[in-house]
Amino acid sequence: MALQWEPQWEEVVVEKWGMRLKVKRDRVTGVYACPVCGTSDNTVYFFTLEDLLRHILVHARREKVETIRVSLEETGGEEGARLEEVGEEA
Repeated sequence: MALQWEPQWEEVVVEKWGMRLKVKRDRVTGVYACPVCGTSDNTVYFFTLEDLLRHILVHARREKVETIRVSLEETGGEEGARLEEVGEEA
């Protein structure tokens, strides 16, 4: 029994809510790592793609516009509208 998790990262391109990102996902557990935070010891991991995208929107609001650009496109579905609402909350 291992007492330490050794992630096996693979780069994947994910697309959701009109956003396309290249992120790292662990092959065994399926967790995602934030591409802004990196994969160091203090990284936050996400079990769902939706949670990762909400986290990236928080980065976009806190960082300088030149550093991170996030654009939202309404896709006409409920999910696109929901992402817009999450992005507008404080």
